[in-house]
Amino acid sequence: MRAVISSLVLTAAVAATTAAAQDAALAGFGPTAASAERGLEQRADASIDKADLDGWLKQLTSAPNNVGAAHNKENADFIAASLRSWGWDVKVEPVKVLVAYPTTQKLSLSGGDPYAADFTEPAVAGDPDTAKQAGVLPGMESYSPDGRVDAPLVFVNEGLARDYDDLERLGASVKGKVVLVKSSGAGRWVKPRLAQQHGAVGVVIYSDPEADGFPKGDVYPTGAWRTERTLQRGTLGIDSVLDAKGAKTLQAEHHTADLSIPVVTIGYGDAEHFLRALGGKPVPLRWQGGLPLTYHVGGDAGVHLEVASPWEWRTLYNVVATLRGSTWPDEWVIRGVHHDAWVFGAWDPLAGTTALLAEAKALGELARAGQRPKRTLVFASWDGEELGILGSKAWAERHAGELATHAVFYLNNDTTGRGFLSAGGDPSLAALVDGVAADLKDPETGATVQARRLAKRAVDAAEKGRNAEGEIVPQRLGTGSDYLPFAHRFGVPSLHVRYGYDRDGDEESVPVYHSLYDTYTHYQRFGDPGLAYVGLLAKTNARLVLRTANADVLPWRYTSFATSLGKDIDRLQASADAAHRESQRHNALVDNGAYGLASVAYRQLQPPARVDEALQAPDLAPLRDAQQELLAAARAYDEAAGAASELPAAKAAKVNATLRAFATAWLQPAGLPQRPWYRHLLQAPGRKEGEDVAPLPAIGDALDAKDTAQVKQEITLTTEATRKAAALLKTATTQL
Repeated sequence: MRAVISSLVLTAAVAATTAAAQDAALAGFGPTAASAERGLEQRADASIDKADLDGWLKQLTSAPNNVGAAHNKENADFIAASLRSWGWDVKVEPVKVLVAYPTTQKLSLSGGDPYAADFTEPAVAGDPDTAKQAGVLPGMESYSPDGRVDAPLVFVNEGLARDYDDLERLGASVKGKVVLVKSSGAGRWVKPRLAQQHGAVGVVIYSDPEADGFPKGDVYPTGAWRTERTLQRGTLGIDSVLDAKGAKTLQAEHHTADLSIPVVTIGYGDAEHFLRALGGKPVPLRWQGGLPLTYHVGGDAGVHLEVASPWEWRTLYNVVATLRGSTWPDEWVIRGVHHDAWVFGAWDPLAGTTALLAEAKALGELARAGQRPKRTLVFASWDGEELGILGSKAWAERHAGELATHAVFYLNNDTTGRGFLSAGGDPSLAALVDGVAADLKDPETGATVQARRLAKRAVDAAEKGRNAEGEIVPQRLGTGSDYLPFAHRFGVPSLHVRYGYDRDGDEESVPVYHSLYDTYTHYQRFGDPGLAYVGLLAKTNARLVLRTANADVLPWRYTSFATSLGKDIDRLQASADAAHRESQRHNALVDNGAYGLASVAYRQLQPPARVDEALQAPDLAPLRDAQQELLAAARAYDEAAGAASELPAAKAAKVNATLRAFATAWLQPAGLPQRPWYRHLLQAPGRKEGEDVAPLPAIGDALDAKDTAQVKQEITLTTEATRKAAALLKTATTQL
């Protein structure tokens, strides 16, 4: 049955892709211009050379590339020199930032067992880069506060809010203790802050094998997966390191304003020793990890934890290259990927940087041959992403006025591998992505990239008993890479593009994430053998860039945008309804003693505490009305844009100016109420845990704060912005 379903959906996907390719000209192009554009893209494809890709990736990953490393600066210089040689105007823009890499890290069991964690990773046979230990940072959490503590150790699963709720029901507390948590479930910056709020005095983060170790497959070097000695490195995520005044305070105090407890990271080999030392109650079933032992809460075994860092100033090097447009030079198409890495960084991010070099060479050759893009291209190789997206944030703030005036599109890469095309971002870019994917061939299957996308979506939906119809709409971006300032602060329509297998399946994004073993050899064996998908990524990016740069009218389509907004309203409404209903139900069960009667005696769970009841769902009717107005305007615009042929440059310029105003209609100059750096009413990272986008974040934040007046105000602001956007689309339709 499953094979029949797969065959049917694949046939349907291929048919849909073929029909789309036959029926639609390129968005924003008339027939003659579309033919010329496809010719340019084929010439760009021909310039992408497999030997170049292999040589660049090998060179870029030949030594450690953390911020402050000599080779990271060498890579910046190499990227800049290469871009200049291909005809780009290049600037290297340095940025001073505060960096805290620990020089002292200790974690050991107290009492009779003297076991101590090891923060280094051994070389692996068959991978020569792993023997290059000079300059390799230990496993660490950058910006950990300095500290030295001796305290009992308590295991709290992933260290999320619901885990602390479970811990309370077990009758345990982390107050005055060191917390041991898995690295999965949320961004690492969330975990120590939650632990500190609950009274912990230190945090140990480890990679449980259930996430990316031996339960997933053979470990490196036999297979791709994380060994017991594989360590993650990461950042605890502070923004003020870019602010000289605030950073000097941090430098003096050796901790951030909101975090004061030391944090370390270890591998699951070390974690097993600490977990085996823990007594106390067995953990709830959902806490059990992948190690061959029964996990316990602990609280009886003590540890010594110590961290010290010098908190020094280092320099980032952003490489920014420009290819001036021939027709609309004041409209910028920006393409970015970072070049810093925690160690060698083949998966994360230098395969993507390699693709950028291939694109830049191809587009530079076209320009030299007289085929200069109509809009200005800005290609950026960012630094400092791994420390908290520092380089792109600094550049965007430094060039804020120019971005507000000139930027029309931002395209980002980061981690990439082989498999399915993933494109997250602004929903108005769905048609652009679909068109590009329909024109490219997948190296593994020989089908088009779009056919494989549609087949994967259809199979996933069928296995869940659902239907999958219509275009694949990009999901709005949360946090995690260099699109952050462009999408969330400046409202630039943005895409984050990668190839890889499903993150929710058996082959997740990077099995050796942020470790010594993210090497050229590992990537060539398990990431993308032969770099076929790095070449495909370059072709994908080149088309996205060229079609945006050369379209007379920006190739955005807004029906998907308006429909996506309607779904976000539905999600927020459903979430608010559920939160209010569940809080009432929870308190009723607590009050009538149901939890005590339903408990399993040997689990020894105490009844949970009452909770503050969530606000009743707000009245979103005005916003729904505005969304319907936007949807009608979007359908009218999309129909008019699809029927328009080549436009005179002056007329196209007016339409494009209106579309750029549309993109910024939801920006709030003062920012969101509880986090002013973020300014977009429709998208921001979730505030609580993880990296996913929060729907209608200003309204959602006010609901979380249980501030009824603020909820009403944010609904009004979002409604007004939506009506303004609808009016702009009506103007653009008239201009067409």
